[in-house]
Amino acid sequence: MEPFSVIDYSINTLEDLFSSKTETPLHVIKKKLHIIYFENYFKNFPTKTIVVENEYIDKDYLEDYTSYYVKSFKQYNRFCCRLHFFTSEFNQTGFEDILTNNDSSIDLEILNKSYLGFIVLKPLPKTFIGRTCLKTYPGDNKRYFPFIRCYEINLFGINLSVDSIAFQEQDSVVAACASSAIWSAFQATGLLFQHSIPSPVEITKNAMQYFPYANRHFPNKGLTAEQMAHAIRNVGLDPFLINANDKDIIKSTVYAYQKAKIPLVLGMNLIEANGNSLGKHAVTITGYSLGCNLGKFHKEDFFLKSSKIEKIYAHDDQIGPFARMEFNASDNLLTTSWSDANGIIGNIKGQPEILIIPLYNKIRIPFDVILKIIYQLDEVIKIIDNHFKIGISNIEWDIFLSSNIELKSDIYVSNAIEKKEKLDILGSN
Repeated sequence: MEPFSVIDYSINTLEDLFSSKTETPLHVIKKKLHIIYFENYFKNFPTKTIVVENEYIDKDYLEDYTSYYVKSFKQYNRFCCRLHFFTSEFNQTGFEDILTNNDSSIDLEILNKSYLGFIVLKPLPKTFIGRTCLKTYPGDNKRYFPFIRCYEINLFGINLSVDSIAFQEQDSVVAACASSAIWSAFQATGLLFQHSIPSPVEITKNAMQYFPYANRHFPNKGLTAEQMAHAIRNVGLDPFLINANDKDIIKSTVYAYQKAKIPLVLGMNLIEANGNSLGKHAVTITGYSLGCNLGKFHKEDFFLKSSKIEKIYAHDDQIGPFARMEFNASDNLLTTSWSDANGIIGNIKGQPEILIIPLYNKIRIPFDVILKIIYQLDEVIKIIDNHFKIGISNIEWDIFLSSNIELKSDIYVSNAIEKKEKLDILGSN
């Protein structure tokens, strides 16, 4: 087998690659929600070329392979395939020329700028989408992806990079959707808090460590909130669990912690239009989109910037990375891109139940404590304004977690603070 091939992109070509590299029938491929996601994603970027890396060693898949697949009766391949996507157009000959330092029509700088990222295909049927890093959608002053990181890629000697947060599909044999969600969250916290990033199979083992009789490890049917918390503790972080039955609390909490580049895992119940439950599901919240109008908190005259959040973006292992989820205006439900038994998208909604936040142990002040203090302060300001007619009303509060370094940087550039007070703050620990 040749080490690589260069082909023109089309959604049909992508489907064929998914099928041929994973031995999954094409009719099964076409039913996957990921195909709808990838088709829409690559339409938003004028994708022209795919470089197929035919034999790729993926660390996370090797962990799965040694833990389960190597012991299976069926002989599974230990090599993956990695697909690289570009908005620039080139062919096999041009790519070979650049690898051999011959005169090539491909400019390295243009090649890097046109790089959209990669998808790892595991040699497994059905659940084959491995580590995936794709460029985020443009921010356009509304979309925010606070904790994307730079992934360095070496493609046969060519150094490429993409700003993203890694995603992968749940492998229901060796991991649960919760394991995939926690794995994606660790992609951010591993860099932020300097801890190791275990593979999904290791996350599942760690989660089940203190629950030996709760369920069999493999195949795994799902993790409880407490098991997810144990997986987070295992890397040295403290899990902070918040009841997520109120969309205003969800919005304010997401905003407060994401501004500090901290991901959140959202646990929810998937329900059909008739109210039937389809079971539990977990996703990693990776971003949000803000509207323009003032947002009322609990429909009161208390305005939070976070209440402007119209939708959140999540790594949903059943859909794709940075998948859009919108808040319903009338209830606490989230729309998702899941399809029901008839293949209709939009009939299934997510009912949020719990937020799990992986925190460094020195982050000790809960967000809700600060929120209550600001709420009381807002009430005091309203009383003063009503009495003295100062004209202070409709204050929009911007409440979020920040690091000491970021706070001092903001103080440093501020012209609204007196010299002595600024020096006191900048010199404090």
